[in-house]
Amino acid sequence: MTASKCCRSPLPASVKSDPESRLPQASELIRQMLRQHPFRGRQIVAALPREIVHTKNLRLPQMPAAELPAVVSFEARNVFPFDTDKARVHFLAAGEVRQGTEVRQEVILMAAKDDDVNALIEHLHRAGAIIQSLDTEACAVYRSLERFIRRKEDENDVNVLVDIGARRSQVVIGRGRDISFIKPIDIGGFHFHDAVSRKLGISLEEAEALRRRLVETGEPADPAARRDPVRQAVFDATRTPMEELGREISLCLRYYSVTFRGHRPTKLRLIGGEACDPQLQTLLNSALVIPVEVGRPLYSVNTSRMKPADRRGAMCEWALALGLSLRTTQQYFGARDGRPRDGSSPAPEPPSAAEIVDLSAAVRASADANDPAEAAAGAVAILAAPPAAAKTAAPCGGRREQSHAWNSFPPGTRSPGNAAA
Repeated sequence: MTASKCCRSPLPASVKSDPESRLPQASELIRQMLRQHPFRGRQIVAALPREIVHTKNLRLPQMPAAELPAVVSFEARNVFPFDTDKARVHFLAAGEVRQGTEVRQEVILMAAKDDDVNALIEHLHRAGAIIQSLDTEACAVYRSLERFIRRKEDENDVNVLVDIGARRSQVVIGRGRDISFIKPIDIGGFHFHDAVSRKLGISLEEAEALRRRLVETGEPADPAARRDPVRQAVFDATRTPMEELGREISLCLRYYSVTFRGHRPTKLRLIGGEACDPQLQTLLNSALVIPVEVGRPLYSVNTSRMKPADRRGAMCEWALALGLSLRTTQQYFGARDGRPRDGSSPAPEPPSAAEIVDLSAAVRASADANDPAEAAAGAVAILAAPPAAAKTAAPCGGRREQSHAWNSFPPGTRSPGNAAA
């Protein structure tokens, strides 16, 4: 697999804290990049902004797969604080969970209001882009790993990805090719910059530039250099939010291990713009029971055509872009050091006893579990394939993605009234 063309452009600092101006400014940057770089065509796959995607968890009784879409659609009306008839609602079947002596199936619901989705589409059209598909960030970042799973023995591995963004992080856990757990955490790079800004009495922009410089220089080998006053001040300032992030991730891992059954994760991969911070890696390694490493999403991709400046380090910030670029593909790609893989309509809405799961409360409650057998249990998740008659409800990620689930019009077309920029 070869990366034929790529580019990136940072948002101005003035709009990072202003959600209202972020989308217009981002669309203007996209317009400029499409004009200035020789991309082939104008078709794009875009991720819905994190702030417009609402995620909820449901626990349902066991039922045939053909009945699940209708039941989920019915139950979603009571889950979200808005009219789901004016929103796009999709789901991931996360697999079987234990609840006391019962075995139920957990479902991850994802919804976005039509008004929010349409606003995104309008801005992208003004930038001159033709939307081929819309996706969610969680599904895209997991696809950047899932598309390279080819060996049979890897299909049972539990993968943990933590995407650390500007204002929000996201924990995504899956078994093999299938997602089973998604949890947003309201801690990100902004909180690290803000802590440094308050500690040193400098602006947010200066704090961000200082942290970036320290990350690029890496952890010094000389112990005396590590005691540099500025480096130590930055370390002390960011310790609190980073430790809080570590506690939240630890609770997610604990919840996953006591709720799902089977294999357990053996490592955690950090991706996103803040993943390369050595201090963050050190603190997370000390807080978590599994080793932490920086993800390398482009490790198996031929990046020779990328600019040298974009090929430095682990390139963990490209995970989302890679996952989106693979959205319309169905094939799988072997790793550079990999071995060949071994060859080998909905029913009417039935009555159900759906249980809405407050995931934040459930994650924290799992930390109080006293049953050693529960705490030592492994994790297993099987993503149920959507029935052939219910492809419009297909999840955004996973092995059997056949529909452009979030599109408000057919793929490759423009909405009425929008001309090319």
